Amino acid sequence: MRKSLYFLCGLLFITNALRAQDQFVKHYVNHTEFGGLFGRVKFPNQYNGNQEQVDNRLSMTIQTFNGMQLTKRMSAGVTIGMDWYKTALLNPVAAGFRYDLTQKGNVKIYGTADVGYAFAWFHDDAEGFNTKGGLMVNPGVGLRIGKPGATGVTLAFTYKRQEADISKPPLWDQTERSEERVYNRLAIRLGISF
Repeated sequence: MRKSLYFLCGLLFITNALRAQDQFVKHYVNHTEFGGLFGRVKFPNQYNGNQEQVDNRLSMTIQTFNGMQLTKRMSAGVTIGMDWYKTALLNPVAAGFRYDLTQKGNVKIYGTADVGYAFAWFHDDAEGFNTKGGLMVNPGVGLRIGKPGATGVTLAFTYKRQEADISKPPLWDQTERSEERVYNRLAIRLGISF
């Protein structure tokens, strides 16, 4: 009888220990990345009779995602960044999500999505100009290289759509002048996560 009681207590202890290892614990997550925004821009060239001109653009970007790991695969949080376009410096603030598409191994593929609004907090306008940010959407996929639960290296490929409004000083016969811009870019970012 005593041996059976010891056996049952030992079995209960081992079962609880194994079950505790399978339980998920929520924890803080960070993805900090920098990279480039690649795209082509079509614009009227005022020095060429306002004929449209197409040009390649490369802009710098940096962002940090801070959130909570809600499940073994999904984390949610806030993404804050800075994008240096040729004529605008914008600071997107967004709700962000990261979801692991693969679970095994030290190289994981994850999906990413950020949706928010960009501000022109650090942008300095010339006299008579007023730059305002707008809506921002940034979905994509990435690779995370590193052991689970440890610091890893990330490489993300995303599509970034950013809106901006610019008020300009009126010309000769105008009462007002403005421009609505939409930046459509391929973002390639390298970073770390923990």
